[in-house]
Amino acid sequence: MTTTLQILMGVVFFVGTFILSQIIVGRRLRTIGARILQELSERRALDGPSAVELAYAKADWMPKGLRDLRPKSLNDLVQSDIVGKTPEGKFYLKKQPHELKL
Repeated sequence: MTTTLQILMGVVFFVGTFILSQIIVGRRLRTIGARILQELSERRALDGPSAVELAYAKADWMPKGLRDLRPKSLNDLVQSDIVGKTPEGKFYLKKQPHELKL
């Protein structure tokens, strides 16, 4: 096998690995986001006065075990205007549970 072919195969392998890792993380974020929406729905956090605190709203500086994607997913939901955040740091659903596709 020539050196050029080996280098090309290595580059294709690393690009494929990167794309696969991004797909896996994207699916994990989507799953975690659905769980967060379900939790807010079950806790009846449907507006500002009924907002609830979420223990995982802030990322830990010293994580234990696998990477916790819940703070990132929660931040994405707030930015996409699906979940609202009160000045006190509590969270609630901005859309009704029947509007969400859980």
